[in-house]
Amino acid sequence: MRRRGYGSGGRLAVALMAVGWMAAGSMVAASVSAAPVPAAPVPAAVATPQDGDAERSVKAKFAMMAACLAAGDEVVMAPAPTCVPQRTGAAIAEKAGMPLGERDWDKICATGHDADADPRRLGRDAVKRLARDVGTTSSGIRIVGALFCDGLDLADLDLPATLVLDRSVFEGPVDARNLRLAGDLGLEHVVVFDTVRLAHARIEGSVRAGGSFVRRLRVHDTQVAGSWQQKAAVVLLDADLVRLAVAGDLSLAHSAFTRLSVQASRIDGTLSLDDSEARCTYRVDGSTIGAVSARNAGFGRIVAVGVGAGAVRYAWWRRAVAGRPASHTQTLFRSADIAAEVEAERRRIAHPEWPPETGTGLRGCPGGEEAGDIAPERSGGLAGIPMSPHLAFSVLDSEVRSAFCLAGFAWASAGHDELPEPGHPATVLALDGTRIGGDLVIDLWGGRQSAVAALRAPHPEFARVAALHRLEAVGLTAGAAIYNFADHDKPYVTYLEGLRFARVHQAPPGCGVDHGGRIGRAATQPRIEAVLHWLGKNTAPSAQPFLAFAEAFEAAGVDAAALHIRRRTLALCERVVRWLPPATAYCPSLPALAVPAGPARPAGPAVAAAEPAGWIGTTGSVGTLPLVAGLPSGSGSEATGLSDLVGIGFGVILWGLADHGLRPSKVVWWALGTLAGFWLLLRFGFGVVGFVPAGAPDREGPLGLRPVGPLFLLDHLIPFLGIRDEHHAIARFYRTAGPAGSGSATPGAAATATAASQDQDPTQHPAQHPDRDPSGRPGQARLRRRTLLVRPVDNAERARIDHVLALLRVIGIVLTIVVVLAVIPVPTR
Repeated sequence: MRRRGYGSGGRLAVALMAVGWMAAGSMVAASVSAAPVPAAPVPAAVATPQDGDAERSVKAKFAMMAACLAAGDEVVMAPAPTCVPQRTGAAIAEKAGMPLGERDWDKICATGHDADADPRRLGRDAVKRLARDVGTTSSGIRIVGALFCDGLDLADLDLPATLVLDRSVFEGPVDARNLRLAGDLGLEHVVVFDTVRLAHARIEGSVRAGGSFVRRLRVHDTQVAGSWQQKAAVVLLDADLVRLAVAGDLSLAHSAFTRLSVQASRIDGTLSLDDSEARCTYRVDGSTIGAVSARNAGFGRIVAVGVGAGAVRYAWWRRAVAGRPASHTQTLFRSADIAAEVEAERRRIAHPEWPPETGTGLRGCPGGEEAGDIAPERSGGLAGIPMSPHLAFSVLDSEVRSAFCLAGFAWASAGHDELPEPGHPATVLALDGTRIGGDLVIDLWGGRQSAVAALRAPHPEFARVAALHRLEAVGLTAGAAIYNFADHDKPYVTYLEGLRFARVHQAPPGCGVDHGGRIGRAATQPRIEAVLHWLGKNTAPSAQPFLAFAEAFEAAGVDAAALHIRRRTLALCERVVRWLPPATAYCPSLPALAVPAGPARPAGPAVAAAEPAGWIGTTGSVGTLPLVAGLPSGSGSEATGLSDLVGIGFGVILWGLADHGLRPSKVVWWALGTLAGFWLLLRFGFGVVGFVPAGAPDREGPLGLRPVGPLFLLDHLIPFLGIRDEHHAIARFYRTAGPAGSGSATPGAAATATAASQDQDPTQHPAQHPDRDPSGRPGQARLRRRTLLVRPVDNAERARIDHVLALLRVIGIVLTIVVVLAVIPVPTR
């Protein structure tokens, strides 16, 4: 017989409730004892013998049941055993209060062990007895509204027909090990206050358990040739489905449970989790599924008892226990005996004097053995770093053949639509190592209005709240990714690595009735800018997601250069900050959120380790990108470090000049800008207006100058062009003779007078004979049909000008290398 709660804790919880229920319980007990049992026609074969022989009464009951089943009908046990046509007994049993009409099934079962104590009561071996001694027709065994005080033994039962036990109550466990059924297993609207265990069972039909309440569900190594329908049901604790093979659909829609685990299973149809709610965990691991639909699936609320660091926090349901319109799960939770069972569990979890479960900081969500057969929680993101207390929706190392649709995900929330307080556990949606053959449709918020959904980045609490909502996708592949990228400003972070998509679409996602992504005309190609904003939320130290989206865009014929540029920038930034940590502030590789780092981790002498960006650590905070501080050390480290520095230098130059070589046209603008800058430097910085090439013939009159213009500078920028040989054989540069920077092309009165005095002696033209007159006296010169008053530069000025031209040639070499790298791509790390 069942005991409420767990061991002594459960009995203490019942004792605590007893005070509150004592007065009401006494009145109800009196009214129940005074109420007459509803009369019903009972066949003469089952009338209680006058001599009160219990054994004869049981035999008579079984004789009636055998005759009824042999005729292809079904037996309804409430209010009294009656033979009725198939599919009519459920309404009769419901009207008689089965299974939710009683306040305390424990008390009813304690009244005696014979059938006369309660006509609804059947023994633990009742089904086996009917199958062995009486036999059945093709319609099978159909019993509705029975009471099994000691549970039900179906172990090793081989029934070549259907077994229906709808609207029954089981005070003990249901043991169905090695069960063989040639038809369906019907457990609709049953209440099981203990464990339902199917192990090594084979059911040729379907399993129907909708509207049921089960304390714990354990299914191992079981095959179902049809579908498994368990809609609008409650599993108070674990629902463990391990190595389950279902040829049709597995539907847990509108259901509630504490932990759902589907491990190493095969579901050929759709796994439906629509509108379901878990207190702690969804876990699908190592399974093969036809399709997944999880519309409005997720978690409930975090209840805090007390305030501050000493508050007791535990996870509890929200939608399954309250809301409008009322659901069937609410009806189950509000029924008297189930409500007492659930309250005992809640008190066990929330009792402040009881220690929390080991392996987690969140009460009511234990790990290890108490979590059943679920494997210990794995580390996510980077190996060896444990996750902080969290609620997890995980699909790990599984294959979904067609569509995976998750729309309107329900993040764990605080009460009364408030922002979560410090200490609130994180909610993690993890799709790691999962392969999706069709569409991956995800909408994390689904238009749901709340204080959290309305939070935006300027709010001081944004970073802390965003760290509590995490999307993790490591090694995820899909035929198409359909996502509403407009939610990038919502309070959540991502951890993305190893993604691969064939196509990418932008649409308000939704799940159709066929549980696939029904997008239709609303699907469009997302803007590159929107994807870049969304990828900016990634807290993983990886640039790979940019490559995955770039390949998807290019497959659709869209230029994805911006994504490639960002990916290479991230890779370059990771190398730069190893040598120059302050560059982090100017590097786009860090998350957009300025979230404080978690506690420092021990580091070796050469590597300063930190929690990876976005990793939800023990404090629930988001760390920073792991940086390697200091220079490398070890054998050959100097050469390696120098090579790395050279590579980083070229990488930075290639980034700045041509966006890592992906946009070589930018080099043209850099070249034009360089030429303009050097012309301004020579013209206004040094005042140079022209030059005389070496070996120029002497002539009378004003000196003929060659201009220092675009061709001259281009010939020095790219010497191998060889535009003019005289650009590289220069006898002397000339600058204006007026004030520094003066570029007047028309000599003033003073210049004219000086020229006139020189004309008196034709041999005195220093401008015509620079080699013979290095005094630098002003003289007239012709440049582009204009007469200028110039003077030769002195030796110090000439040296500076030569240095400037040498720098121009170096820049030209760099630009040439950039163009070559852009034309002939080389791998980048």
